[in-house]
Amino acid sequence: MKGYSVYNAIQQLKAKGFKKATVARQLDINRRTVDRYWDMSVDEYEARHSDVRRKQSMDEYQKTIIDWLTSYPSLSSAQVCDWLKENYDAYFSERTVSRYVKELREKFNLPKHADKRTYEAVPELPMGKQVQVDFGESSMKNTSGNYTKVYTVAFLLSHSRYKYVELQSRPFTSAALVSACYRCFAYFGGMPEEMVFDQDSIVCVSENAGDIVFTYEFEKFRQSCGMSIYMCRGADPQSKGKIENTVKYVKGNFIANRIYIDDESLNASCIKWLARTANAKIHGTTKKIPAEEFKLERETLRPLPGGPDIPKANICRTVRKDNTIIYNSNRYTVPYDTYNKFDEVRIEDKDGTLYISSLEGLPICQHRISTNRGVLVQNIDHKRDKSTAIDKLQSSIDEQLGFAATGFLESIREKKSRYAKDQFRMIQALIDLYGCESCLDAAAFCVRSKLYSANTMKDYLEHISFQSDEPLEIFSFSGIPLDDVKYHVTTEKRPLSEYMKVGEQNVNTY
Repeated sequence: MKGYSVYNAIQQLKAKGFKKATVARQLDINRRTVDRYWDMSVDEYEARHSDVRRKQSMDEYQKTIIDWLTSYPSLSSAQVCDWLKENYDAYFSERTVSRYVKELREKFNLPKHADKRTYEAVPELPMGKQVQVDFGESSMKNTSGNYTKVYTVAFLLSHSRYKYVELQSRPFTSAALVSACYRCFAYFGGMPEEMVFDQDSIVCVSENAGDIVFTYEFEKFRQSCGMSIYMCRGADPQSKGKIENTVKYVKGNFIANRIYIDDESLNASCIKWLARTANAKIHGTTKKIPAEEFKLERETLRPLPGGPDIPKANICRTVRKDNTIIYNSNRYTVPYDTYNKFDEVRIEDKDGTLYISSLEGLPICQHRISTNRGVLVQNIDHKRDKSTAIDKLQSSIDEQLGFAATGFLESIREKKSRYAKDQFRMIQALIDLYGCESCLDAAAFCVRSKLYSANTMKDYLEHISFQSDEPLEIFSFSGIPLDDVKYHVTTEKRPLSEYMKVGEQNVNTY
């Protein structure tokens, strides 16, 4: 006897009143087995043995799994679990598969080997050919003792290894990157032929199978400079390993252990650091000083477009259906119905204020810029004025009723403010169905009864209409006395002596 049959037999004999020793002799099993299963519930048995049964059922696929592990040494247990589902429609928990695969690796000596990537040396690029660009993030201790997250963009001329770096306490946007590019070229005194970037969202919207779609601001920059852009894959040392090492160098040699004061002071110190250290020390690979090599490479750079003035990039945003725009991961509202007027708006970040205008420069609104992320920054003036529609509906009904029910409508507006629009729509439907005079009569009844509701009007009108097929008697809204007996019911009152007699009879029966 094995498995569940042993457990089941023990439980049946236990229910018949047999002792443990008798059960062990009768089933010819060890007394310890009886002890283990004696007080075990069915759920506990299932929980303890389900994993064992699954592993045993996986033996059916043992040869297949071993073949996979032999052919693909880096194969993970999660992939094995998925392949079993895909090829054999076999469903096991990932934990069970993980344990089983681990046992097979140990039993058949199938260690897991990660695929090692093979690299090759990249030839040095000619002067003036390429600048590589990359981003980084660091936390700097500030003057208040807390930490400020600092965002870095670094530029590196591939031939001379000459560097330029900018830092700021907010994430880079497409417009901020474009401005940094212009300042970098001004620092270099010219432009290379090509720029190399990661697949970063502030540079390109989509790879589009090689036909790269750039962001609006960056596409405008690319066209104005006549720049060739190369988008490499992330973590690709052969494409941009130089700039990745540069970002690490900035973090470790300049940012580390430095106190953050403000962006302006940080960038001023960085420019001095570039001249003093980053561009002045002998490079570990080229064994040359970047600043000295740059003197030669500078002669091969292309001139900046438009002279020495750096053009100001326009930042544009799409107006969403809910009349908001996205800026730095936050939503900012624009006046109601802006979505129907403008597809895009222009924004400007200035002195902590976000200015929003049309593409032609017509001011729309402004907001204080939030330092949080994922929040809605809303101006109460931008909300839809819902009261306007209700006012129009109330005025229309009041006019139809000859301004004889003004107080009744105002009471509904006050007491049922949340449902005022629905109430007024119902009253309008009652006017269309029963006429103004009948509705005035119903409103008068509601006032006398102190029931300020369109539903009460509806019930009154349906009741009167059901009682008589004749035309409804018209009541003056202001002429019905509050003590009219037609609408009051008097209950019959018994004398107290009758109740006393009943009590005496009940006492006598006991």
